[in-house]
Amino acid sequence: MRVKRKTRGQRFSWWLRGFVLALSLPCGLWAGEDQLLFLPQEPVFNRLIGDPREPQNALIANLSYPRFEGAIGPTIEFLQWRPSDGSRWGWGLMGASFIELDSLGHFVYPERASDWYLGMYFSESAGDFSNRFEYTHVSSHLGDELFDVIPRIIYSREFFRWTVSYQPSETLRVYGGPGCYSHMAPAGRPLFAQAGAELYTSTFDFIAGTAARGYMTYNVKAEQDAGGVVDQNFQWGLQWKWKKETAPSLRFALSYYNGNSEYGQFYLSNDNHWGIGIYFDP
Repeated sequence: MRVKRKTRGQRFSWWLRGFVLALSLPCGLWAGEDQLLFLPQEPVFNRLIGDPREPQNALIANLSYPRFEGAIGPTIEFLQWRPSDGSRWGWGLMGASFIELDSLGHFVYPERASDWYLGMYFSESAGDFSNRFEYTHVSSHLGDELFDVIPRIIYSREFFRWTVSYQPSETLRVYGGPGCYSHMAPAGRPLFAQAGAELYTSTFDFIAGTAARGYMTYNVKAEQDAGGVVDQNFQWGLQWKWKKETAPSLRFALSYYNGNSEYGQFYLSNDNHWGIGIYFDP
């Protein structure tokens, strides 16, 4: 009796079904309580809300110049491994677009510059400590307002960065770590380091039974690039959640930035300004 063999398409279909089923079930794949999760609800490494170039969703009005800024920045954690020892490991992608607009009055807001970030990361957490190792590409483009006013440059950066975070309580988090550019155009010196802190008040009842807390952040980055520069960002604000335990939140904040411009087309220019913004945290 002849045994009917599956065609290549049928074999691929069965492999595909098994792969999708394995990824869609947050079940134990190893002994004990080890789990491998596909698209987990919360990432291993929480975003650094005080870093002005962390992937974020925000609308900011510049109070020192007649300008506005917008940011869209998702983080997608594809896989998360949760061993039975209580640690967590994650792998994913993060990207962001940062756009600066001039305000010329009469509802005219031409684009001044736009920066684009795309990176891949690996993360780990155990106890009060968490780590993120990333490789990120950055490109910067001159806006249509300035095409005929100033010469544009080819600005491109790619870097490795390792960040260690320590959070002993709900009201305090500190972080820091080194980085190195692997590609630089225009050329420059490659090393940089970053550090910061997040301070929170206790959570209190807010509007209609929701929860809120005040916060302050400080972020500093020292770079060899641009002849050596120190960029500092301060933020004071209110974080508003549906409930204390839920992750999504709105933040309303006043900020102060001191250093060279974060926009690559103007990375050699000094930029000190106040801003006020609303931030949408997933």
